Amino acid sequence: MYVLIKNRLASKWELETVYTLDEALKLYALHQMEQDIEKGMAEELNAKAENR
Repeated sequence: MYVLIKNRLASKWELETVYTLDEALKLYALHQMEQDIEKGMAEELNAKAENR
């Protein structure tokens, strides 16, 4: 859950009082998916740049 706080997706207070554990885990999963997509896009751009 530290990742959610560090990336300002949720505050400690929100995680303790607003979100259920399931909701917080879904938010974390969405964050990880976004990170994976951005990494893939960066790798794709790097591969295209190397082929020029």
